[in-house]
Amino acid sequence: MKTKNKKNIAHPLNQLATALFGIALLQASAAQAQGVGIASMGATGGLQIPSAYVLGSGEMALSFGDYQNPKLGDFSRHQNFTLGFGVLPGVELFGRFAEYTNPNKDADGARNANGPRDISANIKWQLPIDLPGLPKLAIGASDLSGGAVYFKSQYAVASDQYGPLRWSLGYARGTPSLGRIGNPKVLDGLFGGGELKLGTSRATLLAESDGTQRHAGLRYYSDQISWLGDSQLVGTVQRSFGATTFSGQAADSTNFNVSLILPMGTSDAKRQAKANASKPLPALSVLPAMSDLSTADAGMSATAADRMDDLARLLRSIGLDRIRIGMLGQQLVVEYENYRYLHNEADALGLVLGLAVETAPAGTSRVHAITRKVGQIVLETSVDALAYQAFLRDGDASLVRSSMGSGRLPGYDDSGVQWAQGNAGAGSRKSWLRLQIRPLLNYTLGTEYGAFDYSLAAQLRSTVGLWRGAELYTDVVQRVSNSRNVEPAGIFASSRQTNGLQTVALQQSFWLGERSFTSVGAGRYNYTDRGAEGESILFLPWNDDSLHVRGSYMQHQADVLPRVLEAYSGSYRWRMNTTTWLEAGYQQYTDRSTGPSVAFTRWFGDVALQLFARKGGSATFVGLSLTVPLTPREGMGAGLIQVSGNPSYTQSIRTQRTSALVTGNFIANDAVRPVALNYQPEVELLNSGRIAPSYIKDQLQRMRESFYLFGRDKLN
Repeated sequence: MKTKNKKNIAHPLNQLATALFGIALLQASAAQAQGVGIASMGATGGLQIPSAYVLGSGEMALSFGDYQNPKLGDFSRHQNFTLGFGVLPGVELFGRFAEYTNPNKDADGARNANGPRDISANIKWQLPIDLPGLPKLAIGASDLSGGAVYFKSQYAVASDQYGPLRWSLGYARGTPSLGRIGNPKVLDGLFGGGELKLGTSRATLLAESDGTQRHAGLRYYSDQISWLGDSQLVGTVQRSFGATTFSGQAADSTNFNVSLILPMGTSDAKRQAKANASKPLPALSVLPAMSDLSTADAGMSATAADRMDDLARLLRSIGLDRIRIGMLGQQLVVEYENYRYLHNEADALGLVLGLAVETAPAGTSRVHAITRKVGQIVLETSVDALAYQAFLRDGDASLVRSSMGSGRLPGYDDSGVQWAQGNAGAGSRKSWLRLQIRPLLNYTLGTEYGAFDYSLAAQLRSTVGLWRGAELYTDVVQRVSNSRNVEPAGIFASSRQTNGLQTVALQQSFWLGERSFTSVGAGRYNYTDRGAEGESILFLPWNDDSLHVRGSYMQHQADVLPRVLEAYSGSYRWRMNTTTWLEAGYQQYTDRSTGPSVAFTRWFGDVALQLFARKGGSATFVGLSLTVPLTPREGMGAGLIQVSGNPSYTQSIRTQRTSALVTGNFIANDAVRPVALNYQPEVELLNSGRIAPSYIKDQLQRMRESFYLFGRDKLN
């Protein structure tokens, strides 16, 4: 019967493949639907099979579907969640959570399901071969490692496009589920399929074989969704043919998959186009040496003092603080602090430089922007005034890039500056209390007790600047919600968020010379602990690399053991380019285990993706963290009280690697945890580590865009 079922299905599929190829020949000039689809396995591809295409660098894909290979069992709940990233050009990484279970209603603390709940990782590399007539080639692996392996496979695949037809053909070597001989394999043997664009629509028709069964389906690619970051929605409906259970019973099914693919950053071309579409500035040919604003006396040119007053008023109107403006010969100097544009200091810098060159006193040759945090200089940037004016108008950054000067703390001395009289040169402070609201999330994923257990809280950080480099801050936590298993009597009660005053600390940050930055704090941490923490950074003089030393020392006041909690680390950060770095070092973790660590970080705009591995004793953990801003790009302006969200929220997922010594992947919340600073100096003061001169130069199109978005209308 099994053989007969396969034979009956193969015949219509052969006819379908022939029909698809015939239509492709008739429509060879048609364009393929934009974008790529996400297969249920957690990879770009067809319905179930991978293709040789990959996510673009900086793209993120979230998917949800209900397909389950019937050979793994008969379950009432079958769900697939995948999260993928284009990590590097030609390289994509996916994480997959598959839940195939029969839930039950047992009492709290008991296993609530039978069947696999599996977390796995998949990787694919598109070979850097681009020759005429040669298809795209890729190699990949699914279910790389873990305590229980259900979907392990390695494969090679080729893909190409002929008119409206996109095809893939590959070979996979699968591993039996749980590594037991005789158990089913998910992706194994020869696989292939085609995807045909239907006329001028954005729909496609798919047919394929994954080596064990056949599938056909319909897929729709949406247009770019501008209000959702130029993302794209991809929906798929599919039907399996000839599918059987492990015992050979027929198990054809109809399933769906929905994916959201979105870029994590914005390209310079899009930023330039957005700025070009804004209200243009007057042509330079009709301007004097520098543009004039209205003055008190009609018919008279604005004096240098008038223009500096106007510039100070404009900078205050866009929400910046501690504005101070002066002249150093023919150079305009602008000092400011920014707590409004928290995604990236480049936004505030673009506003300052743009408004300054448009309102500078006549004859100004350069503009110097001095960025301060808590009174400390963290960045100095200077541009040629006329070159920057031209850049604002035509978007050509070549002259500005070649003449731009930038650096960190270059021995700037303000005693030689002729500061403006009155408010323009006073550097007066408007913000006295800064409030920041942050989410806190503890969770477990894919355990035998629950698919997702969590405890969610809101943290309110209150910060007051005291003297140069000094801040007093408090953290108050209020629990918002949690799952049943995180209740006080639940199996994960230790992960329950605690209400109350979490932190009261004094933080002092300072420079020791031009390249050594240190920030230390002392106070009450973790509700009852007393201790100190800090970080020192040495910026190397010959490149943009840096050395980092971090540490924390806490004494428990409660009657718990151990009474002292210590964690330290030393690392070297190699900046491969302005948005990519590799940091390797040695750590004493919070559980007192020691060992090496390595982290690879890539920035896509204001979103950071980090892959890490940490070894402490015999345990090794690998994982991924995602950092996103949870506050508007233009937040609340300077005022007596200034409220914002979290500019750099980080959430991680990790898993323990199994070995001969560690045979199970168990929940170990406190194991091999690195130094976790309550106050992160790089985030709070150093633009999340993005202050290298080369990085600032790479942000010129963003700076121009920021000027047109938030500052252009102020000139009217």
